[in-house]
Amino acid sequence: MKFVENPTQSAEYLRQAIPLMVKYNIPPNPLNYALWYTYVSNRIPTLNFQIDQTIETYGTCPTMMSEQLFRQHVINEEIEHSEKAQAEFISIATKLGSKANAAAQETSEFRTILEESLIALNNPENANSLDNIINNLSEHTESLNKGTIRFQKELEASQAEILKLKKELQKSRQDASIDPLTGLFNRRVFDTELSQIIGARGDKSATLVMIDVDHFKRFNDDYGHLMGDKVLQYFGKLLKEECPEPMLPVRFGGEEFAILMIGKDQDQAISIAETLREKIQSIRIKQKKTGKVISSITASFGVCMKESNDTAQQLIERADKALYAAKGNGRNCVVTA
Repeated sequence: MKFVENPTQSAEYLRQAIPLMVKYNIPPNPLNYALWYTYVSNRIPTLNFQIDQTIETYGTCPTMMSEQLFRQHVINEEIEHSEKAQAEFISIATKLGSKANAAAQETSEFRTILEESLIALNNPENANSLDNIINNLSEHTESLNKGTIRFQKELEASQAEILKLKKELQKSRQDASIDPLTGLFNRRVFDTELSQIIGARGDKSATLVMIDVDHFKRFNDDYGHLMGDKVLQYFGKLLKEECPEPMLPVRFGGEEFAILMIGKDQDQAISIAETLREKIQSIRIKQKKTGKVISSITASFGVCMKESNDTAQQLIERADKALYAAKGNGRNCVVTA
């Protein structure tokens, strides 16, 4: 990420960050300075949300969590992958250049031998010297041919290696954007898209829907994390099926999901949320061996339409407030902000 503040603004952010770091017993190191500088700038709403949740849970931000948040939000993992791929591309190109130079040198040497042989053939001393010229030319021709074949194989190998690197780079970019469990886009994509929506000119309608799986911790405790993962995977599948583009369903974190609905007003968003809620409540968790129903699943929804003067943080907070109201109303319902 780029820091674009002027010196005065930067100093103000740092002035705000240091007391917070002291308050929450955050070690004063460059990583934490950058993390909390970004926090007080309110530039990445999801980062602020995660830090607030972490502080609420632990009373501080543990070192491992700080490093994870720093890597997820402050630096761009894609840049790391790109730089690594770039270095490997340079290495391949350097090796290939060296091989090409060697092949060019062999060709140059052969040209010299060929010119000398032509001169000698025009002025042969005797039959033996003619045989020697022909044999020498034949040997160097064979050597050049082998070198050309060798270089061709090395070129093909390099091309295969470059293709492999391109695929790895493409996969790394995808991995940085996709939640591996549900197959949905992750918070990083959510932040980027939401920032673009908030920053876009005009009054294009957009609605944010926050979703939380009801009593998910208790479900995990009762039936195990593997069963819990299957529930989250089902949510991912359902959201992808019911929320095609330009809607953007994401895994917001843990058992919480979000849907950015571009061009949808609040009534349309409520209708979609109700459809999802009804499909989710129809899920029946069965025992694999007996087929006996052992549990059901429900979810709570908070719906909030973007206002013209909203910041990303304000929109998230209002949608989150509606979600908590849904939980307070007995769960398994849709509430609007």
